[in-house]
Amino acid sequence: MASSRARSSDIKLIVSATLAVVLAGLFIAGAILVGTRGGRTVACGPLNIGSATDIRHRLEQGPFFQPGAINCGYWLAIANGNIVAYKVDQPENCPLQRKRDHWKCGSRTPDDTDLAQYPVSIRSVGQTDSVFVDLTPSSTTGETTG
Repeated sequence: MASSRARSSDIKLIVSATLAVVLAGLFIAGAILVGTRGGRTVACGPLNIGSATDIRHRLEQGPFFQPGAINCGYWLAIANGNIVAYKVDQPENCPLQRKRDHWKCGSRTPDDTDLAQYPVSIRSVGQTDSVFVDLTPSSTTGETTG
């Protein structure tokens, strides 16, 4: 039979471990609550996506998707010799998709000129010309400088 001193030590250990697990759970639950609290939207802003030379080289293979942020995804492409960033969420409430050699927005096949875009600019960062996409929600445009 275990001595009362050993039993008391075991009980303290079990209570301490239980309290540690409960406190850790409360901490995690609090972090999740704060992280997912509604009422606030994630703001998208200007984003440096890399070297203009590298981006143009990659775009020679065709348009590609960039996730941006939570609701700020966009398609990078070349239009009229410029780098453009087409919004995934088009004004017609349809997600823009690339299908082989054309764009699809729901059941429509829109022309490149009809697609909502984020502004694109080329800026020098150190010795590199970098591509910036302005993902600010109010910055939708049809013009680019890329």
